[in-house]
Amino acid sequence: MTQRIRNFIILLTTPFLIFCFMSIARGESEAEKGNEIKDRIIVARVNGEPIYKEALAPYMQQEMKKFKKYGMTRKASPEVEKRMEMRALERVIDQEIIIQESQKIKIDDIDKKVDEGVNKIKSKYKTEELFNAFLASKKLTENDLRENVRKQIYMDTYLEKNGVRNPVIPEEEMKKFYEESKDSFRTEEYVRASHILIKADENASQEEKDAARKKAETIRAEIVSGKDFAPMAREFSEDGRAANGGNLDYITRGYMPPEFDLVAFAMKKDEVSEVVQTKFGFHIIKVFDKKPGGIPPYEEMRDFIEKYLQQEETKKKLASHMAELKTKAKIEVLLDQSAPDK
Repeated sequence: MTQRIRNFIILLTTPFLIFCFMSIARGESEAEKGNEIKDRIIVARVNGEPIYKEALAPYMQQEMKKFKKYGMTRKASPEVEKRMEMRALERVIDQEIIIQESQKIKIDDIDKKVDEGVNKIKSKYKTEELFNAFLASKKLTENDLRENVRKQIYMDTYLEKNGVRNPVIPEEEMKKFYEESKDSFRTEEYVRASHILIKADENASQEEKDAARKKAETIRAEIVSGKDFAPMAREFSEDGRAANGGNLDYITRGYMPPEFDLVAFAMKKDEVSEVVQTKFGFHIIKVFDKKPGGIPPYEEMRDFIEKYLQQEETKKKLASHMAELKTKAKIEVLLDQSAPDK
């Protein structure tokens, strides 16, 4: 697949505008309420509402991760950090504008929907202790979380009402995209296999190789006679997968030596191979599943294509909508934008 589509697969299950678990753009968390907070820096105001510098932190972390991802091992220069900070502020300002606009709409049963949202998050944690640890890691109380969920619901509803979220993609457009992007959907052939290895490397004597082959053939005979593969692998295999019953999981060609691939990819499901020699020694292979390579039909790719095109269309619509909203909003940027002294 193309890198662009690979990246989208990672984001496929991610909400379009993530607000929960990020710092609230304005105001303080409940844990901070009632306490005197000194030296809080206001970096912008949107229609009079302050945005504090700490709200930029999650976005700055994302910017720093991108910086390191592209091989930058040194600390970012002051000039680069300033650009990152301004990009982070732009994102928080956009978020604040949407939050303010979304508060103007009416949502029936909002408290019930907030309860459902919080409970959905709680369900991801097996115990109350783990849930509380999650809150502590985000410096949130449960009431803070409820407020974030409430704002997320308002934002999602607002974006949907304005045709930004979940836009309708015509069937003809999805089919056209499929036809033009077929090569992007091409997949490799996979087999899910386990193996037992009796070691005898290329430098072993002929006598050692003969002994290893004989041992492998004896083990294979017992498996063919009815012994379970995994326990035999745990007992006799001489590689790192032995403790896991020899399980290699799904593999593509090239993961194992060519002699191994030649046999494994020609085998049928649930078949046990003859003894196969590679540079590592002698293998007994069992194939548990096979996934053919090639281009999947449109019907299999339809849902993916729909979500992908919705995401692309949403980006365009959101950019256009934000540009319109910004012309109506009063935005004061108070963050120092000057280049730092060298």
